[in-house]
Amino acid sequence: MKKLKSTILLFCLTAGCWAQECDLPMGVAFLADAEPMPAAVQRSITGKLRQVLTQNGISGGITTNQFALVPVFDVVSKHIVPGPPAQTVYNLNFRLEVRETATNTVFASYSADVNAVGENQTKAYQEAVRQLAPASKPIKEFVEQSRQKIVAYYEKNYETLAARARSLSAMNQHEEALCLMLSVPECCSHYAKAQAATLEIFQKYVDYAGERLLQEARAIWSANNNRKDANEAALLLTQIEPSSSAYKPAAKLLDEMKEKASANEPWDFRMKAYNDLISIEQQRIEAAKSVGVAFGQNQQPSTTNLMFAH
Repeated sequence: MKKLKSTILLFCLTAGCWAQECDLPMGVAFLADAEPMPAAVQRSITGKLRQVLTQNGISGGITTNQFALVPVFDVVSKHIVPGPPAQTVYNLNFRLEVRETATNTVFASYSADVNAVGENQTKAYQEAVRQLAPASKPIKEFVEQSRQKIVAYYEKNYETLAARARSLSAMNQHEEALCLMLSVPECCSHYAKAQAATLEIFQKYVDYAGERLLQEARAIWSANNNRKDANEAALLLTQIEPSSSAYKPAAKLLDEMKEKASANEPWDFRMKAYNDLISIEQQRIEAAKSVGVAFGQNQQPSTTNLMFAH
């Protein structure tokens, strides 16, 4: 269970912890024990690999997550071409692997033998990656195979993930529970159940978080009924979600502070409100996504065999 937890936490380190039309966020990572390469070369390779992902419908600008696209280079042979400057031709076996990071399991792979010219070995790696054609049939088939296997992972493991999310929520670890449910891709058959579970967990989260914010605001305001403390307490109250059970008492407290602290001074604090032009459910889903993403971004990945590109 600990390994499964680590797996999903890594998947949630995203600019978006959810999937749209089977968009599966996937990071670019390098083998930790591979030959070190200059930062500029690594950035160049990372950029090309993210292009491979994004042009095939997968978000590629992710720092770390559950699945990683990993380049693997093996030098088959090399020979020197006289200069100046002297160049080295490397015959490389170049592979792309999609790995599940917690277990290092390879879900899919692409392999090609390429000749790459460079002043050194890492420059040859850069040249090999540059030759990749994101729209080529082999690359498209590789990405699609990866997509199918990742979706199959969620089909098989959904009930385990949902049980884990319920357990976390029961312990008031709602943010992690949201991250778990929001990682389920839209094309997974369990997506509707995951969305329903997300809304249930989000309600528990906003009730819990709202009550804590309300109590903190009350403590600040009761200590000193002055303008400074009113502003500090009001900032807390305005963070409470409209669907929280703490919303109404928070709004009442905010009105009390306004009456006592804003005499002859402007009062710009307002409680959160839903947008009437957007469905409440959609707004709650978006708010839940923000919570899940924030949680994931604050986690430290436990993977040690991979180095994720930034």
